[in-house]
Amino acid sequence: MPRALITGASQGIGRGIALALADAGHDVAVAARGRPGLDETAAVIETATGRRPVVLESDLSIREHSLALPGRATEALGGSPEIFVHCAGIARNGLVGELSAEDWDRSMEINVNAAFVIASGLTGHMRSQGWGRIITVCSLYSRFAPSRTAAYAASKHALHGLTRVLGAELAGHGGTANAIMPGFVDTEMVRGEARAIAAARDTTEEAIVRKFLRNQPIDRLVTTAEVGGLCAFLCSDAGAAINAQGINVDGGSVQS
Repeated sequence: MPRALITGASQGIGRGIALALADAGHDVAVAARGRPGLDETAAVIETATGRRPVVLESDLSIREHSLALPGRATEALGGSPEIFVHCAGIARNGLVGELSAEDWDRSMEINVNAAFVIASGLTGHMRSQGWGRIITVCSLYSRFAPSRTAAYAASKHALHGLTRVLGAELAGHGGTANAIMPGFVDTEMVRGEARAIAAARDTTEEAIVRKFLRNQPIDRLVTTAEVGGLCAFLCSDAGAAINAQGINVDGGSVQS
């Protein structure tokens, strides 16, 4: 079975994807900045599947960590990963003119530059093997860009563009690259955003979540298992004809 490297795997969508790939039979390496979250992800996967993932602590805001990650994953997995999922990402919001250059640079480094650097270290093996899968976790903000999202939306637009290019470059070598674009997913990030807004407006977390769901027709949060299930399919042989696409997982919020 192909080996998989998943970034941003210490919680939320990244953990759900790592679990889905392990459940599909892949040996997985999970990477993120926080060791406690990674250890929790490893325990969840081992309990659910009996497979123990490789844990790679790595801060993708540091270029040297991104450069080193393909080699570290190759050594730990006993071979170069044929599947790369970039789920690591941050959101730094603010009006242009108020958003700091540091927040802009950090967003670009984690959200898109790290994906480029890591993919650069893995695609040669994918092409030589005649098989590979790259999945980037983008956002509905890869399709549109509301006020105060300059760093996040610009980086996610760039990540979507990079994914399309990777798909074109892998297509003749048995590989694919696709972007998953989630809506509101039941993660700590979304819940944390809801709590912060609720505190500022003197209301409840659940009331803010209900406002989030006004534009999500299924009237509930997407689950990490649903995102993980799509990723596992795209990484299977059955998904071989789906390439260079951006696929919404948003309950019908954006029809495309």
